[in-house]
This record gives sequence, structure tokens and C-alpha cells, in this order.
Amino acid sequence: MIPHILDRKPNTYIFTKTISEDLVRRQSDHLPIVVVRPSIVMPTLAEPYSYYSNDKNSLLGLMGGAGIGLIRVGCVGPNIKVDLIPADVTVNCILAVGWHKATTPDSPKIYNCVGHETEVELKEFLDTNLHYLKEAKEAVDIVLWKTHSIRVQNTFLLFFLYYLLHILPGLFFSLAERYQNRKPMIMKIYRKFFFLEKTIRYFVSYDWSFTNDNTKSLLFKLNERDRELFEMGF
Repeated sequence: MIPHILDRKPNTYIFTKTISEDLVRRQSDHLPIVVVRPSIVMPTLAEPYSYYSNDKNSLLGLMGGAGIGLIRVGCVGPNIKVDLIPADVTVNCILAVGWHKATTPDSPKIYNCVGHETEVELKEFLDTNLHYLKEAKEAVDIVLWKTHSIRVQNTFLLFFLYYLLHILPGLFFSLAERYQNRKPMIMKIYRKFFFLEKTIRYFVSYDWSFTNDNTKSLLFKLNERDRELFEMGF
């Protein structure tokens, strides 16, 4: 049923976002609605403090799993670049867009909040994060396996390695948990990581191109003080 419902959409994440934006579009003639589309939202740049994040259901969640040795294999396209935007910059953009819509009703309805001028290669991003995760004391204290990441492009090979490096060790850890009269958690974690990786896989297998002309033009409509307060990274 799900493939039939999704039609040509790659996953339920994109499907639900499409439905939401279509609903917004239908009501936009009656309400002062505007859509802000961020790219991959990352930890904060400055507010409330640098590197703040509580998001576990994203690329960061997979990186955390890799950092403690749980995630051993993933599907990554060759020479793929990723567009990253800090969370506080995204919030600044939303606030500025809301102000502009309220004061200028005929303003654009779509704003892409992206950082494509500072794109990084996904491989470089993953390697850098794994390097610092290896050195982080918080990761070392709870590491389950030596941090190592295998990146493949073939789906069959991905599932084979996932079974070999995730499912089999997960079953072993689950038996150990039961032996210690502890609630089995490892397989539940692997199941969550599996569906998270499945959702993200589509986005890290292709290069994406964004335009942010509306967002850039908005920046120049702010006064000097507001440009400092609502930093957008341009």
C-alpha cells in the first residue's frame, strides 16, 4: 500500500512535506503564509551557545551512532556535496521572514534557507566528525566498538554488510542483555538507525542545487542593527 500511496515520492518524509506544503499553498490566498525551507540543519553557530543540538533523528544521530561504534556501514554517493545550515541561522531566517511577510503582504512565499556558498563534500564532513568523535571523552566513555565506517554505494552490498556488522552483533548484545536481566535495547536501536538511514539515504546519494535569491534580498531589507541580530551567514 505504501508504494502506491507514495507514487513517485522516494519516502514518507518527502511525501508528508509535500502534503503540508500543498495545504499551505491552498490556504495562502486567505492567510499571510510563507514557507521557509532549510537544507540540512546542523548544531547552532552561536545561540544559545555554539554547537548546541538535541536532534537525534537526523544525520547527526547517525554520526553519533558511528562515533560509539554502533553504526559500521552506510550508503554514500561518490563526491557528493552537502548543504549545511546552523539551527540558529535557520531560526533567524524564520523570524526575519515572518517580519517581512507581516510588513510586506506581497512579499515572496518561498524562502530557501541554505548555505550553498559554503558547501562541503560529504566524505570530508563524515571523516571530520568521526575524527573528533574518536577524541571526544563523552564518546570514549560509552564506546561499544572501535569507531570505523564503511561506505558503499551498492544497495545489495549495503544490506549484506548491515546484516553482518549490525544485525549479528546486535543479536549477540541482546543475548548478553537478557543474560544480565536487562531490557534488550540494542536491536531496537539498530532498527531505529536502519529506518533513519533509509530516510537519509536518498538525500546523501545525489547533489542538490538550491537558490536563495529571496533570502538574500530579504537581508538587505533589514536595517544594520537587525542584520547583526538576525545573522543569516551571507
